[in-house]
Amino acid sequence: MRTWRRRLTTLAAAVAAVGSLAMTGSPATAQENRAGPLACGPGKVFLDGIRAVDVLEEGDRDEVYILNEDRVKIWPTTAAYVSMAEGQRVEVDKCVSVGATLRLWDDDGPLNPDDFMGLTTILTEETVNHFFDNGSSFYRLGAIA
Repeated sequence: MRTWRRRLTTLAAAVAAVGSLAMTGSPATAQENRAGPLACGPGKVFLDGIRAVDVLEEGDRDEVYILNEDRVKIWPTTAAYVSMAEGQRVEVDKCVSVGATLRLWDDDGPLNPDDFMGLTTILTEETVNHFFDNGSSFYRLGAIA
């Protein structure tokens, strides 16, 4: 009986601790910890996600990454590329300036040149889809103002 009571007391303390953690945070605090449309500021847009509508490698996956107009990789930030299959959507979560020209590339490894998948220019602060299309592949990039 004593062990049961001790376990119940421990469980109640854990539930109370978790409940107090949930109450201390707020949606505004969560938003500040993640890049998002409200965090980008004026003259910028939030790149939400990219979808592989039609991949270059038939029946396979593309290893994609995005460069800016200075040919500096802006996405992904923690890997060389993201492997995407047809129909797959991946979060980008990146702020860019209006006027930025973005280029999508397919990484073909160290022995082959990478494939250019298309470019798009962010022309407005409005929420709109942007597309990368090289005639053999088609990707949709969502931008949120």
